[in-house]
Amino acid sequence: MNVRKFVCWLAVSVAPVAPNWADQPIMNMMPRWDGGYGFQVLAEQLHRSDLKQGDDVVARGFTEDVTQLHLQGVYTWDRSIRLTAKLPYVVDARREVLGPLGQKVVQRDEGIGDLTVALPLKKYFNLSERSGSWTLAPQIRIPLGKENDEFEVWDGVWGGGLSFGYETETYDWFIATSAGFWIFEQPEPAEWSFSLDLGWNAREDMQILWESDLSWDDESKFFLSAGPALYWRWNDKTHIRIEWKHDFVSRVTSSRPDHGNGDRFSAGIGFVF
Repeated sequence: MNVRKFVCWLAVSVAPVAPNWADQPIMNMMPRWDGGYGFQVLAEQLHRSDLKQGDDVVARGFTEDVTQLHLQGVYTWDRSIRLTAKLPYVVDARREVLGPLGQKVVQRDEGIGDLTVALPLKKYFNLSERSGSWTLAPQIRIPLGKENDEFEVWDGVWGGGLSFGYETETYDWFIATSAGFWIFEQPEPAEWSFSLDLGWNAREDMQILWESDLSWDDESKFFLSAGPALYWRWNDKTHIRIEWKHDFVSRVTSSRPDHGNGDRFSAGIGFVF
């Protein structure tokens, strides 16, 4: 048996694939009034096409596909203090890895993921030709998913995080940027992220954006993903968002194989009251 193939099979069989989801409901925007609340349902599909180790492709065409539903809620005490909760459900997750003899082995996962609770604190400002806000958001990750030794989409450990954000908007344009980190229980590495969203207010109720995300961790994993998004305020209570992102750079940790070279599509609908 090829020793390199055996090491690849042993490592990947226990390596979790944790998605990076930093956005806050509803669509990062609503509600902005005292006593407001809302919820959002988001469907997400992730496809990655290759098994990699570091920058190198270990097994081309060994794919990973993850389908999830996210239920997210928000309550606003006043427009500057919110409580949010995000609960994912893995509808179906399937990945192909190298077996001990170099054969293709299929691993699966499904069920409830880890709960994320955050307390975004916002400071709004209004200038002569634009408005915006600053955000500080402490977060906590609560492990709820089942644990197995084969394949886990979510880490299944406790974690704490903090993110910082800034956004500003004119009549025609929108820009938002954020940076944050997560620290998890062992053996999960700390994770870091940065995002930049550029938007055009095509209509009073519609925004077209180009979004870019950077994420990396303490094990040298590094992803650069970007793509278009559409936000549509159907009415004052109903909000719709669709987005697609492509991995332009996907370097996984060099200590074990993981999947890269992917695309992520999501569509969500949110309601505010």
